[in-house]
Amino acid sequence: MLQAFSADPPCAMCGQTASHVELVPPHAKPVTWQHWSPQERRTFEAARQRRGPQQWWLLYSGIERGNGSGDPVDEARALRIVAAFTEPYCYSAVTTAGFYDDAGFCGQCDAPYCHRHWNVSSSGYGTCPRGHGKSLDPHWWPEDL
Repeated sequence: MLQAFSADPPCAMCGQTASHVELVPPHAKPVTWQHWSPQERRTFEAARQRRGPQQWWLLYSGIERGNGSGDPVDEARALRIVAAFTEPYCYSAVTTAGFYDDAGFCGQCDAPYCHRHWNVSSSGYGTCPRGHGKSLDPHWWPEDL
């Protein structure tokens, strides 16, 4: 049975959170709700009402971007996310969740890195501490075009 879930893969370099993935059950509040501003709370509640308060809600913060006040997800996607972020974390599992930036994981290193340890260009293309590159922004476009 699906339950509230959150994952914060730690950066392989410093241990800080590389990304945040949270599944919020219908009618529940996010785990960090008490730290949200009144405006963030209103935005979350309004979005949830518009899209269906009976749905599961996905909150995501990645290396460069996130999904703001969240997105509704069906149970199949929620189960896929839970499976992808079950410890121990590994790139091959995390990629099955379908996040544009693979939740900060470098596929070649099989490790997550935080924003500080990804060298991210102004276009959103980044290189990990070992020099492997990838897009970390869903709107990335090569700088040399």
